[in-house]
Amino acid sequence: MSRRAGLAVLLLAGSACAGCSVPHPFTVRHGPAGSPAAESATATAATATAATATAPSSPVALVTPGPDGLRVLHLGDFGERTPQQAAVANAAAALHARANFAVALFAGDLLYPCGPDASRPGAEACTFAPDDNTVATPPAGPTDPAFADLHERPLAGLLQGGPPRILLALGNHDVYSRFGCGVPALSAEATARRKACLNVAHATPLWSLPARHYVVDEGPARFVVLDSNTIYADYGGFTLETELAFLDGALAGCEHRTCFVLLHHPPVLAGVHVKDFESPALVARMARLEAVAGGRIRAWLAGHDHDLQHLRTASGVDVLISGNGATARPSERFERTAPSGTLLFASTAWGLGVLTVRPDGWDYRFEETQGRPLHCCAASGAGRCEPVACAPATPATPR
Repeated sequence: MSRRAGLAVLLLAGSACAGCSVPHPFTVRHGPAGSPAAESATATAATATAATATAPSSPVALVTPGPDGLRVLHLGDFGERTPQQAAVANAAAALHARANFAVALFAGDLLYPCGPDASRPGAEACTFAPDDNTVATPPAGPTDPAFADLHERPLAGLLQGGPPRILLALGNHDVYSRFGCGVPALSAEATARRKACLNVAHATPLWSLPARHYVVDEGPARFVVLDSNTIYADYGGFTLETELAFLDGALAGCEHRTCFVLLHHPPVLAGVHVKDFESPALVARMARLEAVAGGRIRAWLAGHDHDLQHLRTASGVDVLISGNGATARPSERFERTAPSGTLLFASTAWGLGVLTVRPDGWDYRFEETQGRPLHCCAASGAGRCEPVACAPATPATPR
């Protein structure tokens, strides 16, 4: 067994069975999400559902998947070669065939379990520019095969038709330097910094991470991409202060655009990482992030928890977690939300998220790998994304 494969077993053991299917995913729906569109008897029987009896106060609308608007794939925690990853990749390709994605967002943990190999010959040549954000000198030597093995090859289906614009965010595993993920001759800080550099330096049609944090305007939307590792702790010479200053500047003009923040670590969640918020320091750092964003963004688009979740922060901003890309946690029951906020929907089902942005609003749809819609919401103008009934999926477009 290779060192990478062995570490994958070590770090992911106990969280899920990487090769197992999830025939009976667990799903919860609360509040206005408690009365979603009618499901078939088979689908309902196959889903353990804990939902409140609260019904929407007005008739629900149908969110119909279609080519209108800016169509965006949202997927996180994808970088582990498992049968689940293959199923999710196939589902993404099928959705792209149905109607091309203009943008594909990947919310971190791109290369499990350790990120790129910082000990490869030539990796030491990779250095950041004085801005500590873009790369000044790329690595020397051959390309780390992990980029192709764990990300690019599984996603080759997205290259069919008109390929989407790829936007990546760094996750904690992409710069991991603890346990067996370190480099003997380097400190943990230096290792994490080098791994961040290697991630940013790599560029292909399916890998675009031009800086640790950056901004992309596409159609009516703006995507602000953060390195949320700095929210958990300063690392590798990168600081929370720098990240907050960048975010503040990047959100200028969001009164004229529909702005989203793509990051790995969400500001509120209800899965296994709820325990992270037992740290008062993290709660305080995350609160600073939310304060800078204020009411200027429409949603936080995240990963980290290996499941699908729709929540709201205490201030009422939508949080959409699409982190079930490769390694599900089927025992998750979503019993607690932290640090504060509201859980509307959560599921252990294998699946992904589809965001559609229009000039007058946006909507979001979680869909399982077999194509069945799981949860939908729609927002008008600057309003919240309110749960609505999902329309059935449409057939794929022949190529």
